[in-house]
Amino acid sequence: MPLIVSACLLGTLVAVTTAVFAQQAPPPAQPQNQPAPAASDSSTPVFKAETRLVLVDTIVTDKKNGYVTDLTAKDFKVWEDNKEQVIKSFSYESSSPSSDAEHRHYLVLFFDNSMDIAEQGRAREAAAKFVEANAGPDRYMAVINFGGTVRVAQNFTADAERLKQVVRNVSFANVSPNAPPSPQPVQVASLGAPQLGGAEANFGVRTLLLALRNVAKGLASVPGRKSLVLLTAGFSISPGDVDALERQSELTAAINACNKANVAVYPIDVRGLSTGISSGGGSAQLQATPDVGEARLVTATLDSADDQPAHLVYVQKGGSGGGGGTHGGSGGTAGGTGGTRGTGTGTGTTTGTRTGTSVPPGGIPGNPSMYPGFNPYSQSSALIPQVTSPVPNQQVLYQLAQGTGGFVITNSNDLLGGLQRIANEQTQYYVLGYTPPESEEGSCHILKVKVERGGTNVRWRTGYCNSKSTDMLAGKPEEKQLETRMTGSQAGTINASMLAPYFYTSAGAARVNLAIEIPPNTIKFEKQKGKQHATVNVAGIAYKLDGSVAAKFSDSVNLDFQDKKELEDFNSRPFHYETQFDIADGHYNLKVAFNAQGADAFGKLEMPLVIEPYDGKQFTMSGVALSKSIHPVSQMGQTLDATLLEDRTPLVTQGLQLIPSGTDEFKKTDRAAFYVELYAPALAGPNPPKIGVKVAVVDRKTGEKKIETGGEAADAKAGSPLVPVGLILPVAQLPPGSYRLELTGVDSAGNTTPARTADFEVQ
Repeated sequence: MPLIVSACLLGTLVAVTTAVFAQQAPPPAQPQNQPAPAASDSSTPVFKAETRLVLVDTIVTDKKNGYVTDLTAKDFKVWEDNKEQVIKSFSYESSSPSSDAEHRHYLVLFFDNSMDIAEQGRAREAAAKFVEANAGPDRYMAVINFGGTVRVAQNFTADAERLKQVVRNVSFANVSPNAPPSPQPVQVASLGAPQLGGAEANFGVRTLLLALRNVAKGLASVPGRKSLVLLTAGFSISPGDVDALERQSELTAAINACNKANVAVYPIDVRGLSTGISSGGGSAQLQATPDVGEARLVTATLDSADDQPAHLVYVQKGGSGGGGGTHGGSGGTAGGTGGTRGTGTGTGTTTGTRTGTSVPPGGIPGNPSMYPGFNPYSQSSALIPQVTSPVPNQQVLYQLAQGTGGFVITNSNDLLGGLQRIANEQTQYYVLGYTPPESEEGSCHILKVKVERGGTNVRWRTGYCNSKSTDMLAGKPEEKQLETRMTGSQAGTINASMLAPYFYTSAGAARVNLAIEIPPNTIKFEKQKGKQHATVNVAGIAYKLDGSVAAKFSDSVNLDFQDKKELEDFNSRPFHYETQFDIADGHYNLKVAFNAQGADAFGKLEMPLVIEPYDGKQFTMSGVALSKSIHPVSQMGQTLDATLLEDRTPLVTQGLQLIPSGTDEFKKTDRAAFYVELYAPALAGPNPPKIGVKVAVVDRKTGEKKIETGGEAADAKAGSPLVPVGLILPVAQLPPGSYRLELTGVDSAGNTTPARTADFEVQ
């Protein structure tokens, strides 16, 4: 189970060796017929400091599922990407009781509240008995509820009474993200325990898989191997479902996040406690706007019946419009941070990892990283184990378990016994360490472990991915040069445009989706190793009004083309660059600078950035993202893996992705659109309202309303307070001029959001 340890993560090189030795325990007792190895045994691994170390937690059992405890380093072999690695550290986690912080074990009880009331009651009663038998000074537990949003019902504590009280509190699927925090444990056992801060009420966790990913990120700072027990009624990823691609990428990102944070997932299908397995209630489906190339104005109403799924009915202005393909019940993707890097494409070779501009034939306009065959995380799909489950909606449970090194409990009437097996495994694993080969950021690596002893079964994590840094130029001369450029008085030599819409990620915090358009023929290319090569360095800082730094990012984008023809194609259109960064609400001055393979050629951009305050309790709306590029999520291919693995959030609604534009200028022939997010806490309540958006387009010079619609129905999901909205911006119906888009969210209870606006030009 890999955990990459590096000096940059732990702060000092000394911390690396400390982390390795901390997991060592006294060697297990040897069987009577085998002498203990001598101290001078050549098989004893030599510990030495390494700047990078992969730690692989490994479970070994015999044919009767008993744990094998007498292995040494020479009994193991480890491969990364089919290349055997030298084991440089080795330890065994014993079951010796200890209250030392170094030997504490951490377990999370994660309740999927889509279970029916009877299933929940049985699961929680068994969990309460499990807590009573296992909570203690060296075993800390936390309780999480998921029902459309994540709620940390209880942070890590050893207080068994408090844990039992929280576990028995049955919840339903609609969980408010703003519920008051649970009172602190009565006893002091939880003092000094790690906290699961940041996992709660994240607006990006609209599916259970994204919730697992977010929780795993919150567990990354908790020491050692963590166990996450997922109590659920199961769920499936159907190949015929429009959402299947999204769910597969969400599963990949969840497994990778767990592996990076050293979290093993143990799913329990609680339906095994009752007679038979039912499929459960169906989820509402929404029909997407047909994916046509022509921009058009649509209005929509929400049509539903008691025995039919809800769907949107679209009507084209001046005529009638049809439906389109269905979109499954839980759309949307992950929140979080992470830059998106521009990637020049053409048909040539590209490096770098994020979204770019030029498009080869068959590519996606305005988003060339989406063209067929491009995926920096080329082995990411291999993180998902290939398993065949006799019950379709248990397959994901097996994939989560095998991908992270856990196991699945199904078809069992002894839930408490299954929980106890998981608890026993907290102190029955080996830790193998090796120095990984050098590899590029954005690469994924597959692991294999073998034990040289017959009659054994071995479990380990499938692999890990090297995600991109959000501050790639940190400490480098290029960063200092760009910061000097952005704060200096010299004007830039390259003109460019920039837009920075924002979207709330939780109360008081937002994600900024920055997009830049760089004009053609402004990036300098040079011939290197037979290719046309250029490097674009970008840095940005959001300054508070007092001049202090609130957020920053930096990036380096490599562009490579095979010949001049491909380069000419690249230079036939603007270069599109995107990144994302997190920031608190407030007023800022955003400054960005970039250069393009030359000290004298640089661009400089500046704009005010205002994130309106939000406490998570009111009905409100995000900023407005304009777009010139819309395409089905199904066309993203494996690049959706890269997006989620880098903890980025694509703008997705109704099965369509909108690429944020870096300019507010549109041609009448552009397929223009806009994207906003509504945040409606009432959707997590017992009587969720219907949600809509009022749209108006105003002539900025005359104040005349050119277009006005009332209450476009939005893609609301039960239990989730976030509602993504994407609608066509009808530039084809507008004469050339300057306009303002005005948006207001409305609901069926009579509530409205503050208005949001975006200026744009029609050429």
